[in-house]
Amino acid sequence: MKKGLYFLALLCFFVSCRKEETPQGGEPHVPYQPTYEVGDYYHNDTLEGIVFWTYTAYHGLMVSLDETLLPWCLPGNLNCETGATNPYEGWNNTNILMDVYDMSHYPAIQWSYLKNTWHLVNYPHRKIIDKQWYVPSTTELRYLLQNQEAVNATLASMGYPTLEDKTYWSSTETGTRGAAAVRMQDGQFIISDSVKTLEFYVRAIRNF
Repeated sequence: MKKGLYFLALLCFFVSCRKEETPQGGEPHVPYQPTYEVGDYYHNDTLEGIVFWTYTAYHGLMVSLDETLLPWCLPGNLNCETGATNPYEGWNNTNILMDVYDMSHYPAIQWSYLKNTWHLVNYPHRKIIDKQWYVPSTTELRYLLQNQEAVNATLASMGYPTLEDKTYWSSTETGTRGAAAVRMQDGQFIISDSVKTLEFYVRAIRNF
């Protein structure tokens, strides 16, 4: 009998230890999770950018605050067909290039890849995922440029270069000598099959 009471008391002790503490109001504490809209400044520790697309109130795509002017590839690689032709997922195009080529031959792609500093230091040549920086595909560039008014307002308020009246490289290859460059002109998307050695602007994007 005493043995049974002992095990019952022990069971009650463990159940009480597992019980979640609640404040005096009776409601459990829920961690704060910020919500985002297009044009919002995203900042989390050392990660920052401008939101240009949202899947939910908590997740979406953001673009880098900075940009650069670079060719898609160097002249020595102009006649190399890479297979980085994905029109939807730019991070996938980066991984295809990493499988076969030295990234230094592809300055526009490498520029965004090098933003993933922790990744390079700890895991050199490891493939990236959509939650790391990469050059957008043609579809992702369309999402960015169609929301450029809200993005530009935030960029300008922070003193960073804006997106308007510029041609941007996508990571989407169109053929042996060409890749897709995208710009907005009179409210219309212009996608051009451009020679890879030309210099166009580059922005990096990533999921958050």
